Amino acid sequence: MALVRTGVPFDVAFGMGDEWRQALCIVAGELEGGTFDWSRMVFEEPKT
Repeated sequence: MALVRTGVPFDVAFGMGDEWRQALCIVAGELEGGTFDWSRMVFEEPKT
């Protein structure tokens, strides 16, 4: 749903392969200001 929220059509987002979908979710999350930890494969919690 993260891809749909960023403007990717529903049928396109759910028709992608797992690797593409994961990569685009990471890119979208980083464009929104998140930081992805590649060693743990998770987004870091925002520091408040």
